[in-house]
Amino acid sequence: MTRYSAYKTIATSFLCLAPAMVMANNVEPSAIPVTVEPVSTRNIAQKIEEVGKITALDNANLTFSAGAKIEKISFNDGDAVKKGDVIAELDSTKAKADLDKARSTLNLAKTKLQRTRDLLAKQPDALSPQDMDELQEEVNLAAADFRQQEATLKDYTIIAPFDGRLTTFTHSIGSHIDASTALVSLYKLDPVNVTYAISQEDLGMAQIGQTVAVTVSAFPEQTFTGEVNYIAPAVDESSGRVEVHATIENQELVLAPGMFANVSQQLQSGKAQLVVPQNAVLANNEQRYLWVVEGDQPQRRRVELGANTNDGYVIIKQGLKKGEQVVITGQQKLTDESSVNVLSSQQPEKNLSKSVNNAGNGTNKEAG
Repeated sequence: MTRYSAYKTIATSFLCLAPAMVMANNVEPSAIPVTVEPVSTRNIAQKIEEVGKITALDNANLTFSAGAKIEKISFNDGDAVKKGDVIAELDSTKAKADLDKARSTLNLAKTKLQRTRDLLAKQPDALSPQDMDELQEEVNLAAADFRQQEATLKDYTIIAPFDGRLTTFTHSIGSHIDASTALVSLYKLDPVNVTYAISQEDLGMAQIGQTVAVTVSAFPEQTFTGEVNYIAPAVDESSGRVEVHATIENQELVLAPGMFANVSQQLQSGKAQLVVPQNAVLANNEQRYLWVVEGDQPQRRRVELGANTNDGYVIIKQGLKKGEQVVITGQQKLTDESSVNVLSSQQPEKNLSKSVNNAGNGTNKEAG
């Protein structure tokens, strides 16, 4: 073959291929396969989680109101006591003698008054009204002195003011203790309080009577339930937070004052919220968005997220409507010019009642 014939053959082949190349360049790009799921609603119970401390509902430092030698201690360290139990007694020999003396004086004054009355019943003019008033006053003064000595004797005894458990005694029998020095402390352990603080943002949703769930490290598998009984009327100036108390039943006395506790407080229940799968949400810096399918066209939609539901879904605060179809797989390849081929439509879970943590960020998948 001559050189001219070879050039002619190549040129002819190129001319034959050119229309095919032009046709290939004009072919529409294929649709991107995706799966979608409709935006659904759930009744969301919002909650907050904080760290608190177990405190006694009632506690008291038990003291004598008099100073003397301890004569009797009726309980041991750590014993449980009932309201009205005598915990300890001081040597009250002198106080008892003063009470006996006051009792005798009162009895004598009453007897003298009664005899005078009997005499006047027989001889009305035997005594003047003024003399009778003086006798009555002697009885009144003797009665007052008797009550005072009776009250003084109680200063030598410690009586349990409520049911509870004792701590360690600071003095033993035979030792001298001064008035107002604590001999032992008493804690009421059923029920107990859990004390914690919430943010100002959560204050508007917190209410007395809401349920709390509490766990402690000593019993990690056990959850204790309680009820909010106090919300501080003012924000703490140093922390900027609001103190909350909740009462917890403690019949087995396993919760001890001073324990740290993880507290979960239910804020709201039954509030309908829009939710989508977390894997549908993409991120572009601080923006969160997802793809919504209308026909065969995807639409990029910016959204504002709420909390996670802790089961793969996230609350949508703004940007979507119920029933809209959001892309849950294949969205990474989408652009504003793409067309889609919907392979299947997933249905949301049927469980419509969930609890969420107010601190959740809601984003499970990010893209640049």
